[in-house]
Amino acid sequence: MNMKMKRSIKLLTIVVVLIMTMSACGAKSDSSEYKYSENESTEYDSSATEPQEAKGEMADDEYYDYAMDGNEAGLTSTSVFTTGNSGAMSMEKIIRRVNMDVETQEFDTLVNTIDEEINRLGGYVESSNLSGKRYYSRNVSRRGHIVARIPKNRLDEFVDIVYDNANVVNKAVDTENVTLEYVDAQSRKKALEIEQERLFALLEKTDTLDKIITLESRLSSIRYELQNYETQLRTIDNKVDYSTVTMSIEEVERMTPVEEEKLTVWKRIGTGFRETTYNISEGFQNFFVWFVVNLPYLIIWAIIITVIILIGRRIYKKTMKEYHPQVKQDRDGNSDNNKEDRIDENK
Repeated sequence: MNMKMKRSIKLLTIVVVLIMTMSACGAKSDSSEYKYSENESTEYDSSATEPQEAKGEMADDEYYDYAMDGNEAGLTSTSVFTTGNSGAMSMEKIIRRVNMDVETQEFDTLVNTIDEEINRLGGYVESSNLSGKRYYSRNVSRRGHIVARIPKNRLDEFVDIVYDNANVVNKAVDTENVTLEYVDAQSRKKALEIEQERLFALLEKTDTLDKIITLESRLSSIRYELQNYETQLRTIDNKVDYSTVTMSIEEVERMTPVEEEKLTVWKRIGTGFRETTYNISEGFQNFFVWFVVNLPYLIIWAIIITVIILIGRRIYKKTMKEYHPQVKQDRDGNSDNNKEDRIDENK
């Protein structure tokens, strides 16, 4: 009996200990859960209040970063955009210019033909200066200076037309590759546009007067720079799309021979002799024309000069008579004595 009681007490003690242990573990877990939920709610509340406080400071932080960085963002964007445009180098921007010295015997016809062909090819005349004959200088040849802008894909066709209708004495072709300049201007323009968008975003969030004035000042500078780059790009596009052709036109009586092969000695002598003969004949013709044209003036001047000479001689003789009468008498006396001496000798 005692043994059974002892066993029952031991079992009861073990059960009580187990129950107490389990209850202690449960209380511990409840307290930890409570603490976790309490901490979580505290963090949630603090995170909920942070956006309200940071919202007002966000614009100031962004403005501070922009002010500290200066134009670093713009320069970085420029370098990135330039790297991205490395593939655009395949589309080269080349400016072509052609200068020609032209001779013609039909000045009016050539000028009209050039104007018609420029319009037909889709170009335009940038400048034109023609000097015609005057009434008192009809023998002076006419000259012209025309600067035309021709579409780049029709340039060779226009040059061939000039060769077909006139004698081209001299021709010079000049090309200029402006691809790097064009890509650089594009890159800087793109970087300024990115910076402009960023400044607009900052301007919407800023409410301080000093910061607004600073941002507006920078935006004004960006607008000015963008206009300059746009003008530069349009100018390059125009020069590339329309080639420049400069023509100096001269009216001549004889065309300058264009020799493709080397002249021999006899050919050079023959050419020089013909040139000399032509120049002599032209000189005589010009002198004869000048003499006939100016003959009335020559006659008038001859009469005036003759009258002046006659009057001068009379004045001179009269002066000699008044101031030297004794000289004349001595001369007369000497002449009489000489006659008497001759008579005596004859006797």
